[in-house]
Amino acid sequence: MLVSGSILLTPHLQALIQGKAGVSPAIATQLINRNKANIIDIRQIQDFQSGHIARARHVAAEDLMANLAGLKLDKASPVILVCDNGSKSSSVVGRVQKEGFADVVCLEGGIKGWNLAGLPLVK
Repeated sequence: MLVSGSILLTPHLQALIQGKAGVSPAIATQLINRNKANIIDIRQIQDFQSGHIARARHVAAEDLMANLAGLKLDKASPVILVCDNGSKSSSVVGRVQKEGFADVVCLEGGIKGWNLAGLPLVK
């Protein structure tokens, strides 16, 4: 029981230690609606095309850092990184912050969490 509990908590502890913040789908919705958050979907293109959050922009995870400047995002606006389940996006939060974006978070649970919350996707 102790081992399985530590396995489940490890990603959350790493996020806290490394300063990587995740937000629930409900908080992400508030950031999108109230703060005009930028949404960057880092999943593979076929996954993005099958359904994504409205106004999301696609950049594959492996191309994110090279293409970040080309997105011409307002560095003062929040940035929400989205992947399948939240693990890949949480791993790049710090790198995006180092590029001058002050408010960078990942979507907890990724698109799967968004779907579980009953929130809509567009194609």
